[in-house]
Amino acid sequence: MKKIFIGLIFIFFNFNVTVNAMILPLLPDFLGYLFVSIGAKEMIEKSVKFDNVSAFSRLLTVIFVVFFFMDIFGISAAMAQMTLFNWVLGFVITVIELYLLYLLTMAVLDLKERMANCAEAGRLADVFKYHAVSALVASMFIVILPILAIIAMIIAVFFAVLYIVIFNRIKNDPKLM
Repeated sequence: MKKIFIGLIFIFFNFNVTVNAMILPLLPDFLGYLFVSIGAKEMIEKSVKFDNVSAFSRLLTVIFVVFFFMDIFGISAAMAQMTLFNWVLGFVITVIELYLLYLLTMAVLDLKERMANCAEAGRLADVFKYHAVSALVASMFIVILPILAIIAMIIAVFFAVLYIVIFNRIKNDPKLM
């Protein structure tokens, strides 16, 4: 669970440095997905639902390695002029990332009976729902109503942090160790 937790930090928090047309991610997403995949693989013995998390994370690792090199070689900056394409791509990526979080949340819910504090799994599921709705609203309205998208993005970040905090508590559950 510790590796999944580290992976979530890489996934949720994107810090980039831009030099000319080159974008250098300080916490590359693909490393986050790789950590999630490895951590989920270790958890398969506790719940087979982690197998789906691991497989989907491997797929996202490959996709985000491609995005990483697009950032490094300035291709992403060149594509910034294609607003509709970027909007659709951003929305699709958001949906894919949310699906991984859904799979992870369902795998954690499957562990509910093994936890010392099983209410945490329910809280994680609730926070996931709020995060998913706000992230989707932010992605959908970024071009049409930017102010609504910014508000939704702030809400999504809040719930992302809350998701990580709750996941950290679950990770430290003595019965899951």
